[in-house]
Amino acid sequence: MLTEQPVYQFKQGIPGFEHLNQFFFEEVGNELPMKLMKAIEDQTISLLVASPFLFYSDYEWELPDIVKQELNIHNEEDVEIWSIITVHSDWANATINLLAPIVLNNKTKFGKQLILHDYTYSTRASLNRI
Repeated sequence: MLTEQPVYQFKQGIPGFEHLNQFFFEEVGNELPMKLMKAIEDQTISLLVASPFLFYSDYEWELPDIVKQELNIHNEEDVEIWSIITVHSDWANATINLLAPIVLNNKTKFGKQLILHDYTYSTRASLNRI
């Protein structure tokens, strides 16, 4: 599979898909602030992701030094944070995983799904907050 999008390397894969190590991010459309995170090795695997900050402006946590080293992060500007969206039969019930954000280094093209410990965020936070 060839893509013009940058390919991110996930050394340990992501939980549930540990065997997949290469992903790219494709725009869903101009109207949606979301992307599809697609696996290079298995074209049937794609995850809908969005910036968690669009839905939870107070979302914050500390990126552990070990993750900064693993992803070779030296500048905050090189980092992007995404969260996986789960869409149910009704979009009104869609949720976002705030407990396990996707951390990307745009400079080195390394990525990791980080499991946050000692935080009260949910894996199924509502997108319908209005």
